[in-house]
Amino acid sequence: MKPMNSLGVCLAAMAIAWADTAQAERRVLTPVADSTIFSTVQGGAGYDAISDGGPNVWVSTTAGNVVRRGLLRFDLSVIPPGSRITAAQLKLTQLRARAGHDIGVHKVLASWQAAASTAGDFGQGTEALPGDVTWSHRSYPTQPWAQRGGEYVAQASTTLNVFASSTFTYTWPSTPQFVADVQSWIDQPAANHGLILIGDEVNSYSAKRFAGAEFGDAEVVPMLVVDWMPPEPTQADGDVPLPAWALCALGAGLLAAVRARRA
Repeated sequence: MKPMNSLGVCLAAMAIAWADTAQAERRVLTPVADSTIFSTVQGGAGYDAISDGGPNVWVSTTAGNVVRRGLLRFDLSVIPPGSRITAAQLKLTQLRARAGHDIGVHKVLASWQAAASTAGDFGQGTEALPGDVTWSHRSYPTQPWAQRGGEYVAQASTTLNVFASSTFTYTWPSTPQFVADVQSWIDQPAANHGLILIGDEVNSYSAKRFAGAEFGDAEVVPMLVVDWMPPEPTQADGDVPLPAWALCALGAGLLAAVRARRA
């Protein structure tokens, strides 16, 4: 059999190196905490009395000019430390809507507690219980937000126009900023305070209702879809595959030795 030339050896070495390269992985996560905060409620109750940890997540403005924002937090500990995030998408199933508009997904900058109180399916809010997240408190009644309505990055990480259709699942696209957000939570887990959903807070009759983590149907609960590359192996992990250039050099050396022997 005719021996391979140096180019063939190099290509073969690169193929081996490519085969040893870690493959991208995907994980679909559901929230470990979610809630809705209300700017006020009909009847005149104040900021501190508004909370809803029920089966739904609400956003935008009601007919009574009540502004609502949804909070979501996901546990990313299943993704190995040192992994490189390559894509991140958010999926929500809309159950009720009045008008179509953009909904932004913003990174939250301070910790908050999921509400234990619940107002059921009505979306009117209810009196906060100790530890609830509200419009004014990240943990009622002892830990207020630095600003009412939550502490978050002003620029949305990803945005999607959500139509006025009823039951439909929407996917917020992966963007460089959304990927960077998730990467920051992998690199610094203690900084993972989740996301806040902000919609139309100007026009009344723009309210939207999404299925929350406690909705009871695994097909429609919120989902964070994350793609990542596992961390590069180290000496402590065992054998480390040689880079392609080193394999090429090794292959060329072996080829030269074979040729010298035959000569």
